[in-house]
Amino acid sequence: MPKCAFEYPLRKFRSEANWLRLEFARSANGPRTALSSQLVCEMVVVRLHDSWTRFCRELIVLSAYGNTTTLSGNPISKSNPLITDRASIIPLLMSSLYRKPQRNEPRWGTARECIDAATRLGIQNLSTVAAAIGAANSPADQLRIVRNFYAHRKKETAINAIGTGHFSHPFHPIVFHLNALASAGMTIMDTWIQGLEAVATAAIQ
Repeated sequence: MPKCAFEYPLRKFRSEANWLRLEFARSANGPRTALSSQLVCEMVVVRLHDSWTRFCRELIVLSAYGNTTTLSGNPISKSNPLITDRASIIPLLMSSLYRKPQRNEPRWGTARECIDAATRLGIQNLSTVAAAIGAANSPADQLRIVRNFYAHRKKETAINAIGTGHFSHPFHPIVFHLNALASAGMTIMDTWIQGLEAVATAAIQ
């Protein structure tokens, strides 16, 4: 039976997420007078979103390429005869599978676009992937919204970030607020990481 190819991206995401969790906690719990602490915490949010995006992209690419099994042992075959190797998957997705060729890849960290790409590629594990990535309790969308503020610093991104309900300041999404306790003694950042790991694990079953 082929080895589960999904184990590597899951392991990689968990490793990076754990490192980011530690960096965030160290900076958020340290002296907040230092600008470096704020910059580290904001960069953690950006990097966590980047890591999640890479996992989602690899999830769809590996699913389309096939020749492997899921974590639970279900075999997956190649989704399209035009796929010759992994490098051919993204060009195929961006050309003939759309009504007109696309210049940019899907926004993999956005559930709707990730699931749409998986649907266009016709991956065999689509139902499992869509149920996990599109789950209502996934923190990925909140992470993306908050990340957009720290990445772009625009008025509308600040409003959207405040709208997540994670910030006590009415106008500015202060990154240290993500160190507040959310539930079960865990910080908001901790619950995000735990939730993303749960979604990632469910997506490769």
